Amino acid sequence: MSNEITSVTVRMYNTGSVGDCLLFLFNRKDKTTFKMLIDCGGWNADTPTITSCAADIQTATGGQLDLLVVTHQHEDHVSGFNQARAIFDKISAKEVWMSWIEDSSDEIGRILKEKYGKKLKQLKAAAQRAEKELKTESNKKYKVRGFGQRLSAKANSMADTIKLIEFEEGLNLGKGLASGKRTNDDAMEYVRNKTTNIHYRKPGDVVQIPGAEGIKFFILGPPRDADMKFFKIATKEEEMYHLAANTEKEETQIKPDNAILTAGILLEDLVSPFNAQYRLNKDQKNEFMKAYNSKDVRWRQIETDWLESSASLALRVTSLTNNTSLAMAIEFTASEKVMLLPADAQSGNWMSWHKPDVMKDLKLKGGKDTVELLKNTVFYKVGHHGSHNGTASLSGLDLINSADLVAMMPLVQDKVPKEWGGADNFPAKALYNVLIDKTKGRIIRTDEGIVKSARAKKLRDLLSTADLKRFNASFDDGPCYKEFTLKV
Repeated sequence: MSNEITSVTVRMYNTGSVGDCLLFLFNRKDKTTFKMLIDCGGWNADTPTITSCAADIQTATGGQLDLLVVTHQHEDHVSGFNQARAIFDKISAKEVWMSWIEDSSDEIGRILKEKYGKKLKQLKAAAQRAEKELKTESNKKYKVRGFGQRLSAKANSMADTIKLIEFEEGLNLGKGLASGKRTNDDAMEYVRNKTTNIHYRKPGDVVQIPGAEGIKFFILGPPRDADMKFFKIATKEEEMYHLAANTEKEETQIKPDNAILTAGILLEDLVSPFNAQYRLNKDQKNEFMKAYNSKDVRWRQIETDWLESSASLALRVTSLTNNTSLAMAIEFTASEKVMLLPADAQSGNWMSWHKPDVMKDLKLKGGKDTVELLKNTVFYKVGHHGSHNGTASLSGLDLINSADLVAMMPLVQDKVPKEWGGADNFPAKALYNVLIDKTKGRIIRTDEGIVKSARAKKLRDLLSTADLKRFNASFDDGPCYKEFTLKV
């Protein structure tokens, strides 16, 4: 049809840090008819830098958004609505989308937020006590050489964990804003108040909007289950791309065995992993603990050993909120081409897209189920800045096999916080290699533009002259963004 969208320009902003801020300009021939912004934030982003991004959004949209989407309540996705508020005050939004979890009237969402908020406070208090104790202990003199340094390393790891908890709380607000003045909650509330036309989307929703004719929005996640089963799956072994700390040929799954590391962060009561026959009775336990707690054998105690894996711990503290990400696919009905936009969804979120009830609803309401949408995906916004568990394999990337696949990765590698494991773990090498192969080197990063790796260059050189020319012509390197235009 003549009034349908013919192309979409995706502008991926560099907020000066690790963060998502993506503007979608849907075009009918040469005229932009629909404007959508997904998120605007950065980890400890510089306020002038993120404000310049907001100013460009204002200019590109003429100060009017047709749709403003906030995927989840993390600083690297929402801080711009605090830091660049003076600019966003001048940008209107006809419609706002958030996930069903942000709906205060949703009973399951309310339970989830209440439980998580309570456990987060408990976790922070425990972490602060542990840090204080470890610092005190590390300054003591021990007969065993190196034990003090080991305790100090654990204290530093616990300090990283506290920073991640504060990230969850929205207390790390970016340069230029005083702590406690505006939180992630404030940013979310600000976006809610941009319009009275707000929708809390659920998996299985299929939406069509005036002005975006020829487009269907398929809502895939976050999962909506009273038992919170899928929320608590941050890392599924067969779905993960592993951390770069291991070699590519001999990567091993990180398997934390402490409750503080588990997905869901103590949302359930703990149970003993041992059969009754192996448990100590009260007298046996008292006798054992008296010997175990003796200062003379302090160096042999093991209960804080797990604290040494700071990267593993840090990535898991944020797992539940990442799994609340509003994930969607956009289908262009004439060509059946699909754009996949998972935000920071982790393993459980991706897996939930394949639940029978979600698949049924998507098919019934939109004509395509999850498998069909993935099969037709030609554009992928890489999840969670290229982390090892931000892109699922079996329920995600393995099902994307388009010869025309292009990926955009919101990543400023040298700004990845050490609390997340640092630059060595972003992008995850195993994931990056698969993405390079599947896109034939057509990956665009916030920091590099068209990626510069030798592997990617070699694969791009194997493209036909026409395909390579088309890809290069569709890319633009702007003053504060990288841009790609997809013909549909």
